[in-house]
Amino acid sequence: MHPRLRQKIAALGGELTPAVRQLLAAVDAAYREVDEEREELEESITSLSALLHRTQEKLQEERKGKTGRRARGDRARARLARLLEKSRLAVFQLSPSLMVRGANAAAAKLCGQPLAALAGQPVFELLQPLDREKLSAKWTRRLARGEPVAKTLACSAKGGRALACDWVLLPRLRRDGKVARVTAVVRDQTESVEKEVQLREREDRLALAVSGTSDVVWDWDLRGNRLYLSPSWRALLALDAELTGLSSDWLERVHPEDTAPLRAALASHLEGRTPVFDHEHRVRHGDGEWRWLHARGAAQRGTDGAPVRIAGLMSDVTRHRAMVERMAHDARHDALTGLPNRTLFLDLLRHSFFRTRRHEDYRFAVLFIDIDRFKMVNDAFGHEAGDQLLQQITRRLESCLREGDTLARHGGDEFTMWLDDVRGSTDAVRVAERVHEVMREPFELGDGQRVQSSASIGVAVGSSRYQKGEDVLRDADVAMYRAKALGKARTAVFQRETGEGSPAHVQLETDLRSALLRNEMVIHYMPIVDMQTGRVRALEALARWQHPRLGLVTPSQFLAMAMETGLIVSIDQWVLQTASHQMHDWRREIASANKLSLSVNFSQKLLEQSDLWPQIDRVLREWKLAPADLNLDINESMLPADNGSAMLTDLHKRGLKLHMDDFGTGHAWLRHLHKIEVDTIKIDRSFISGGAERDRQVLGRIVSIARDLGKTVIAEGVETKEQARLVREVGCAFAQGFFFSQPLDVIKTRSLLQGGVLDVV
Repeated sequence: MHPRLRQKIAALGGELTPAVRQLLAAVDAAYREVDEEREELEESITSLSALLHRTQEKLQEERKGKTGRRARGDRARARLARLLEKSRLAVFQLSPSLMVRGANAAAAKLCGQPLAALAGQPVFELLQPLDREKLSAKWTRRLARGEPVAKTLACSAKGGRALACDWVLLPRLRRDGKVARVTAVVRDQTESVEKEVQLREREDRLALAVSGTSDVVWDWDLRGNRLYLSPSWRALLALDAELTGLSSDWLERVHPEDTAPLRAALASHLEGRTPVFDHEHRVRHGDGEWRWLHARGAAQRGTDGAPVRIAGLMSDVTRHRAMVERMAHDARHDALTGLPNRTLFLDLLRHSFFRTRRHEDYRFAVLFIDIDRFKMVNDAFGHEAGDQLLQQITRRLESCLREGDTLARHGGDEFTMWLDDVRGSTDAVRVAERVHEVMREPFELGDGQRVQSSASIGVAVGSSRYQKGEDVLRDADVAMYRAKALGKARTAVFQRETGEGSPAHVQLETDLRSALLRNEMVIHYMPIVDMQTGRVRALEALARWQHPRLGLVTPSQFLAMAMETGLIVSIDQWVLQTASHQMHDWRREIASANKLSLSVNFSQKLLEQSDLWPQIDRVLREWKLAPADLNLDINESMLPADNGSAMLTDLHKRGLKLHMDDFGTGHAWLRHLHKIEVDTIKIDRSFISGGAERDRQVLGRIVSIARDLGKTVIAEGVETKEQARLVREVGCAFAQGFFFSQPLDVIKTRSLLQGGVLDVV
């Protein structure tokens, strides 16, 4: 029973009737029902209260989140505004009709107008593309559909400035799908487009130039060892096989003699010792012949300075080389007979002199041959018949030569023979007798003409008692005239009235030995002049002997004797020491002397000294000179035919400059151009003394080749204004000779250096 009802019954007391009990049971049931309803109602109220509390907490959290998001959005917009302000990209805020609502500083700069003046203007009025009305309508339609726009346009800004701009337009849509605003980002690409156009133009020019030439384009990827050779390579060498793309396509076709110099030239450039790669070498043609190629290029380096690729061009210079060699050959050979001419013959004699100084028992002989009555043949049958006669005589004289002998045409109807390694005049006379024998047979000329001829021959035997080759030739010429005086078709041997054992000769040798001790040796200086500025760039130190009785003795009178006796070593050492001392003094006194270099002649005997570098180094350190201040003048005949002596190579590596003196007078002078250790060539005076057009062409070709190989060129023996003009026109950088100045003593040289500039025409 419900507790409340039980309390009521207890208050009444007594027995309850059944009707009352029934009523009470109904009331009790009603109470219980009400209690259950109340409990359910309380539970519902509790649930609603909890739900209301959670809802309030959620709303509160959402309000806090919204506030945070708004704050973060404000901060992001502020950052974006700052970025846009500093950005080099032009940013416009546009209306749906593309009117400017706002912009950043970069946009104002791009338009060429103040920032405040941009608002309210159509963006296509500020940056005007072609057909802007049509373009504006088209873009507006696309943006209305919610589509972004990206395009590169050619525009013009204020003042007619031409621009190339990248445009990106982004529509910002409202909830109803309509455009609220448009953000336009514009980048100025004018500089990039101009560079691209320039690059394309350069590429077009290069492609046009390469297509119009037979030059080979090459590009070597050093890291991947991949070599690209343009199609001209296969055409140039007539190759059928496909290329492998490896460096072997090029390097394995190089002539064995040129492989090492080529690799050295490549290594020198890749290691940064030369500004460009430039080399001439031979490659094997498809027909098995060798072709000369001139390869040049430059390396591309990475950030660490290491080369990553090298590219350039190759040209076929076979014809050019052949032409230069032919011109050089023609300059030293007779056009009619093909024989060596007088110049080449004298070169040969000079080499013979060096051999006589190395080997005291070595002898050679010179035959001077004059054709008897040749003028009569010319007068009777004409010059054409005379030329035929000379050609036939040449063939007969050649048949008289021994192995190693040389025949030359001296000029006109005169020939000379150089006989190698004779025991005396007997061997020379025996060859002369063979000449007389072959001349006895008549000569068949054109039109059935037969003529008889003979020869008068003079003989001179060369040895170390001679001082120069011209003296032997002169003596042979004298003997030839004696033979003619005897009745023609004769041989006469030159007889020296005063031999090398004469008292005068012995006394001169004795005086020479004492000359250094008595301070009789002096140095005269020959200026080497810059042909562009007229300034003295170097001084060549030349030894002179101030003899107490004979006066000033020239080198031609005592150097040969010094070579024979070995005194040349002491003289060379004295010249090096004295000239270096003098250069040191001049540099302290004269500012311009600090730019001068000193050239000193080194003999073969001095080069054979095992301690040569310590000698030179001691002198340089004593007088505070750098190795590059010293030029070693080495006669071309001292250079071996191969890549050079170890001594010369060592001196060059130590920084000394090597000058090849009397260039062009030796047999292998063209090959010497390729010597790596030679810095400068001094062209012999014989190349400029002639003055003929052929001499000019030969000189020009030699200078061109030398300069292509990185050699400096000095012209020797310039004696006239015409010769000075010639060497300047062909490109000689420097020159020396009596036109500028004779060799000067110390006092006159100091005055010259203080004066400064000489006349170079």
